[in-house]
Amino acid sequence: MTETQRVLPETPSPAPADPLSDLLGSMHLSGVVLFRTELREPWGLVSPAACELSRMLPFRTEHIIPFHIIADGGCWLELRAEAPVRLEAGDVVLLPYGDLHVLHGNDAAANVPAEQLLPPPPWPDILQVEHGGTGGSTHIICGFVQCDELLFHPLLRHLPALMHISPHRAPGDEWLASTVRHTVQEATRAEPGGRSMLPRLTELMFVEILRKHMQGLSADEVGWFAAVNDAVVGAALRWLHSAPLDDWSVDRLARRVGVSRTVLTDRFRHFLDMPPMHYLTYWRLQSAAQQLKATSTPMKGIAEQAGYESEAAFSRAFKRHFGFPPADWRRRQALG
Repeated sequence: MTETQRVLPETPSPAPADPLSDLLGSMHLSGVVLFRTELREPWGLVSPAACELSRMLPFRTEHIIPFHIIADGGCWLELRAEAPVRLEAGDVVLLPYGDLHVLHGNDAAANVPAEQLLPPPPWPDILQVEHGGTGGSTHIICGFVQCDELLFHPLLRHLPALMHISPHRAPGDEWLASTVRHTVQEATRAEPGGRSMLPRLTELMFVEILRKHMQGLSADEVGWFAAVNDAVVGAALRWLHSAPLDDWSVDRLARRVGVSRTVLTDRFRHFLDMPPMHYLTYWRLQSAAQQLKATSTPMKGIAEQAGYESEAAFSRAFKRHFGFPPADWRRRQALG
């Protein structure tokens, strides 16, 4: 029988940590706008999966998150086994897992692979792509958010395959709607400083969309974003993220949060499918991966910072969680 939540007396105030910022920082986000499209009726195109796009386009990682901004007009987006989604001017769509998808207009047309529309490189900063017939036009700004492949999927696996946002139609979304408008303007005008502005705008847009997603989750959702919203697990995550190298135990963390260890463990398993100390181990290894990428600190020093008594123990844990040894990860980052 699951133990009901019991709040313990004299619980300290939650730590002022920001797990979402920690997570996003660990992913080393980098935004880019690559294409500005003019699509005239009738038209249709197929955008390949992100793993294929990453080999065709100038990306530093296989994990790219495509996004489309409908600057003008409207179209349909189709994902395999999903109902078509109507997109209107001002809408944004993100595809967190980079699934193959189809974009098409209102009139019937053959769906052309997107790569067939691309000229041989090198390309200008933003490539103008035109396709279709002589009818009404739709303008789409196409870009990508890049993130470290090692750090991407484990905590974000509960995101939907398609995130469709209409900030211009939602009360309270003026900031996001304004960011989308500025992104379109910077992508369509050759203003000085545009190459510096666009990456920042796309990264801000991505973060704000994730925040909106997290705020809109219902009480029965699971996954990392839902866990941050939960009173018990969210407080525990803030404590762990505020001091990941402290000598934590389930009992100590439960006292900090103000519940019994059984409640804490059950809530972690419900939202994250792992006990609290497994999450802590995982987060310490995430932080170690960042150190391996960003610094020249010797492996032994990083192992000690991650809480391991030996380099060998650290290497085994790293490989068990991520699939290859830390030395291989560091070499791959240096080559990238």
